[in-house]
Amino acid sequence: MSGPQRGIYDDAKRYLDAQEANFSYIQDDTSGELRNALYDPQCFKGDRMQQLKTKLDALKQAVTSELDKTRKQANAMLDQMQQRMQTMDEYKALPEARTDELNAKFQELRSHFAQQRLIAVINALLRRFEEQGYQTLLRRMVEMAKPKPTHTDTSIGGKTSPGIKETKAEYVSARKLSIPFDKPLLRDSADVDRYVEALRQALLKEIGEGKQVQV
Repeated sequence: MSGPQRGIYDDAKRYLDAQEANFSYIQDDTSGELRNALYDPQCFKGDRMQQLKTKLDALKQAVTSELDKTRKQANAMLDQMQQRMQTMDEYKALPEARTDELNAKFQELRSHFAQQRLIAVINALLRRFEEQGYQTLLRRMVEMAKPKPTHTDTSIGGKTSPGIKETKAEYVSARKLSIPFDKPLLRDSADVDRYVEALRQALLKEIGEGKQVQV
């Protein structure tokens, strides 16, 4: 096989190898059909290569569309988290240099999304930020906004008395809370009321223990 047909064959093989991890997010089995066609010794006969190219182009479009959708959803989640952070009193109390530092983390992640070609990796990056990075960022923001003490020790009767050690706030993600509920699905308003109350109690429990809940 040579010429344009060989070019189509090589392009299809390279694409299938590079994008294999994305195919599970596509609803049809075009990728499987293409692999079967490439393994067929008769694939170069007649107009089979043109048919293969048509399917390959359709698959590329489907993957690109799903990738764009994933990026859009991930960026929307980032926007939501960033906006919530920016409404906090601690954020508003910071100078511009500090808020720029906080916002840079979001822009850095958006750049990663834009460069990434695997849907699963984008989802993993977002999930890790939601579960770990965002809490770290909020903790950093609160620490930066705290007034710096002028001294930590006081002298009493010629002796040095240590200052009070301030305890750091503990953060917990609302997603990780265990909500005691006896149904896997909410089917009516009564179910909703019961679930909301169970969620409320779980949140109050964490707050009562001195924790701050990330939503």
